[in-house]
Amino acid sequence: MAKILIINQSTGVMIESLTDELKKENFDVMLVPPDIISVGTEQFDTDVFIIYAGEYVSSSADVLSVLRDYCREEEKPICVVGYENDITAVEQIIPPHTIACRFIRPFDVRIVAGKIHKLLEADPTANEKRSILLVDDDVVFLKTALKFLSGRYTVTAVRAGHHALKYLADHRPDLVLLDYEMPMMSGAETLEKIRANPATADIPVVFLTGAGDKQTVLKLMQMKPDGYILKKSGKEELVGAVRNYFLSHKWRNIDL
Repeated sequence: MAKILIINQSTGVMIESLTDELKKENFDVMLVPPDIISVGTEQFDTDVFIIYAGEYVSSSADVLSVLRDYCREEEKPICVVGYENDITAVEQIIPPHTIACRFIRPFDVRIVAGKIHKLLEADPTANEKRSILLVDDDVVFLKTALKFLSGRYTVTAVRAGHHALKYLADHRPDLVLLDYEMPMMSGAETLEKIRANPATADIPVVFLTGAGDKQTVLKLMQMKPDGYILKKSGKEELVGAVRNYFLSHKWRNIDL
């Protein structure tokens, strides 16, 4: 029986309804207050963490930071429920890319329970089987990203857009990480060719970019990639962004 740990400051009708619905889905549900001892005692055999956000968040940065680090290391999903401003407060402590799912109040407890149930039905070792095509002309970044990601995924690295297209003619990766700023064939041109080919059109493509200014981001997002990642990100941010993409993609494809 999968275990869900709900971190919450107080009780109420909504939290009771959520707890009851999760139990109907045959989850072992534990409610704990937001303190390090309570969370730490229960965290080791927990499968999913739910932060029921409230006013307590701002004064509980220590416990949420510990939870963030633990879930990142153990690859455990964190879900956040609450009003939008409370969820935003959580995201000041736990980066958005490491949060598997958000439920803004008011929400349907059946949808929350159903999504978590579907999430845990997936193969827990799925990340090990996922393949990534990494495309970048910057050799230093290519080697660094390859080192960061190869421990969790099967990664193939190429240095040019036409090399990527050649690879995709015979392989189908789960994700393409594509440098937006490349000579000869740019990331935008490469993406256009990927989308124009019916055999590769639905392969997810996330842009890599060294420029984080608003103008560049708006320009690259007009190409409608599946997202973008700043190349200046460190190991935790890069790995977290990729992992979060796979988690989010899985959630988006749940049939409600």
